[in-house]
Parts: sequence; structure tokens; C-alpha cells
Amino acid sequence: MGDYEMSALDAYLNRAFNIIIGLPLTGATTSAFVFTIFKLIGWWPDISMSTLVIYDIINAFYFCYALYLLKTCKDKNGTIKPEKMRQGKYFVGFIVVAQWNCISYMIPDREWWAYLFFFIALTIVFFDIRFTSILTALLLGSTFISWIVNGEYQFLAFDDALFWPTFVLRLFCIGLTVLTLLSITYFGGRYLVEELEKNVNYDTLTHLLNRRSMDKHLNNAYNRAQKGEDTFCLLLLDIDDFKRVNDTYGHDCGDKVLRYVAHAVSTCVKKDDYVFRWGGEEILVLLKTDLERSIPVAERIRREISKDPIVYKKEIKVSVTVTIGVSSYDGERTVAGMIEDADAKLYYGKRHGKNQVVSE
Repeated sequence: MGDYEMSALDAYLNRAFNIIIGLPLTGATTSAFVFTIFKLIGWWPDISMSTLVIYDIINAFYFCYALYLLKTCKDKNGTIKPEKMRQGKYFVGFIVVAQWNCISYMIPDREWWAYLFFFIALTIVFFDIRFTSILTALLLGSTFISWIVNGEYQFLAFDDALFWPTFVLRLFCIGLTVLTLLSITYFGGRYLVEELEKNVNYDTLTHLLNRRSMDKHLNNAYNRAQKGEDTFCLLLLDIDDFKRVNDTYGHDCGDKVLRYVAHAVSTCVKKDDYVFRWGGEEILVLLKTDLERSIPVAERIRREISKDPIVYKKEIKVSVTVTIGVSSYDGERTVAGMIEDADAKLYYGKRHGKNQVVSE
């Protein structure tokens, strides 16, 4: 996808794109088919044939454009192109507004407003509060205009005793519908994004940040350091004899060790520091401080992990230690160079006794 970085919401849209495009399209083509059949068998004689033909032509355009979107939406990697996501959103918005206006004027009926819920609901699949709000305003505006234009169909007589109660009831129902759908859009979108962010950016086993999110945080820290705004250090730690743990007690025990180490590391650093699962049994820590202050943090992590064995299956005690390599920003090395430096120090410690911090 080039330089485009998918957000969590984009990842959701990427997976649901076919459904998102197909749902309003199905409603549009179905309504065109039903209205045409009803006209032909005489159930809706008040619909003019010329109006119905125009309506069917518009829906034929919807159908062709939707097929075009679905056919051209993916890049060579099978991912939805960002511009096609945007086109799909605008396409759905256009269908919703156009369909509502076509039906409101083509089949004037005093109760069409009650179906506004379904038209607004077609927009909430994007969980975009701004998009849904704009379309809701357009739908409400066209609804009120249709009430005026189709007055003899839409309202009771002004002097009728039920005029004001009916009018107020309509406004209340529409207001409740709009409030409900906008709330679903806002809170549902926020929850969806939070959940997707966890899946996209966090390792499912250790609940640490994964390598996908690591690059962004490391580059931000490096750029700030280059500008002289801040400095940072990297800790690369590896669980000692982890293969022996897996071979002796099984991978379930190994997973428990990984979770234990991940939790211990996370509790030993500040909230504005970052802990990543580097891969396998290795963990990378980004500390926003200098080398002098990073070494005590690394020692605290090492001691915290080694002070107590973990208990597996209520009876097996497994001792866990880690070796840590520390690399600090020096104005010359790149992020990749710092990781290589930390890795070299880590394996120096592995070869010379393990369970230690190596910073020189």
C-alpha cells in the first residue's frame, strides 16, 4: 500500500468492504425490483411509470458502479486501496441520500419518515461520526422539505385535533432515532477502534506492543533525539535457557514464563516508556532517558524477574533469569545500529555467565 499506514478502523473496513458496499446496494436494487413489480401488477397505481423508469435507471447505475468498485478495489497484495475505501464511503452516502429522496417524492405517504432509521443505519458501518452526522442532516432536511412539498399527503388538516400530537410524535421519534444511531456510531466506533488497536498493535500472548507498532515509536524517539529535544536508550533482553524450559516442561510452561517476564518488565518501567515483544523470547524496551539512568532500570528488571521462581501446575518451580544488553543514543548510530549494539552486548552477557546487564 505504498506509504499509506492503515489505521485500525481502516483494517476493519478492509475486511468488511464487500459487505459495506453490498448492503446498501442490495437494498437499492431490491426496492427497484419490488416497486416495479408492484406497479406492473397494479398494487401502486399512483406511481408514474416515467418516474419509476428513472428510478430503475438510477439503481442500474448503482449496480454497475458497485461492481466496478468491487472489481478494482484491491491492490496486488489483496488489500483494499485507500482511495477505494474513500470512494466506497462516498458511494454509500450518495445511495442513501438519493434513495431516500427518490422514495419520499415518488411514493408520497404520510408514514415514510418512520423508515429514516434504516437509511441512517446504513451509514453507521463506517463508524465515522462526522460522515454519519452530515448524512443525517441531509436526510432530515430532505424529510422536512418533503413534508412541505407533499403537504396534502404528509399532514393531517391543521385544525385537526390530532395535528400537533402527531407532529410532535414524529419529531420525537426522529430525534430518538438520530440520537440512538449517532450514539451507536460514536461509542461503537470508539470501542471498535480500541479493540482493533489491541489486535493490530499488541502481541496476543504477552500483551506487549508488537513489532508493527515498534517502528513508529522508535522512529519518533530517534527524530526527537536528533533534534536535541530528548534522548533515549534501548534495552534488549533475552530469557536465559528458554529452550530448555520448553523442552523440559512444554510450551505451555514456556508461554507462562513469557507472560511472567513481560509483566515484570512492564511494571519496572515508566508509563511513557515502551515495551515491545521483539520476537521469540526477546523483549525490547525503549527508555526515554540517558545511559546513566537506564542501567539501574535494567538492573531492577533483572532482579525482579530472578527473585522468585514461577510455579507451574501448582508444584513445579521454574527459575527464570534474563540477560540484558543496553544501548544509548550517541548522535551517530541509527535505530538499527542501536539494536545491533544492544544485541551484541546481550550475547556477550550470554557467553559470560548470563543473568546480567551489559552496557559497555
